[in-house]
Amino acid sequence: MKASVSAWSYRWFFDNGKMDYMAFVDEVKRLGADGLEIFPRYVNSEDPGGHIKAIARKVAKLGLEVSAVIAANDFARPTLQERAEQVERMKQWIAHTAEAGIPRMNVFTGYHVAGQDPEMEVYRVIDCFREVMPVAERFNVTLCIENHSSVHPDADGLLAILRAVGSKNLRTNPDPTNFVPDFARRSPAVLEAIYTETEKIAPAMANGHLKINQFTADGEHAFVSVKRLLDLFRAAGYDGHVVLEVDSQPEKAPEICAAGLALLRKYF
Repeated sequence: MKASVSAWSYRWFFDNGKMDYMAFVDEVKRLGADGLEIFPRYVNSEDPGGHIKAIARKVAKLGLEVSAVIAANDFARPTLQERAEQVERMKQWIAHTAEAGIPRMNVFTGYHVAGQDPEMEVYRVIDCFREVMPVAERFNVTLCIENHSSVHPDADGLLAILRAVGSKNLRTNPDPTNFVPDFARRSPAVLEAIYTETEKIAPAMANGHLKINQFTADGEHAFVSVKRLLDLFRAAGYDGHVVLEVDSQPEKAPEICAAGLALLRKYF
């Protein structure tokens, strides 16, 4: 497997003007990671395709890889116009991603809107993915649904969406601790769902996340067993990127990511 870092982990540095994407690529190399994930907030909105290509060129020059480009889509929007805009943007970003030589995008389902029928929101998500998947297939880009948004954040729901869409280019992106909200405050019995839910979607994974922040005195993750999660990935036949996300205290991202990379290397 490969250890990577999400640009989202360094959001404090981007937001405060202390880092841009070229500096972030240098930082990933300094940390000794294998690659990085592109977070859309910091991509040049006037020329996203050109900016992504420039990032990819520097990544390749330094011997790194881009694990995925995050799409930040919301396919559950209540109006047809909103969903059409989301679909069109996704198609454009699939093209940008492919033209930069990046094989994967990290995608979402969508967010529940108060007063909307949750079942209808699922149908909307499925319909939108059915629209964009022919474009993803044509460009040979794999879309990896993360258990992130509020429309079907559970494993069974995500797998039902995959079956309904029916595309070989639609896979999963497990973010294990997302399965248990406020995981840092939950009991071991509740945390067990992190593993059982991850195990369900791991066979379809094409990218993976790991949220990090606190560590024990011996360098282990403070709340989950990283070894157990990596064993689930291996059992499912996965050998790709595991992308670190700093979920709090992003101003400490360099030291947190260094500790997270050391932990991943320990069990790789």
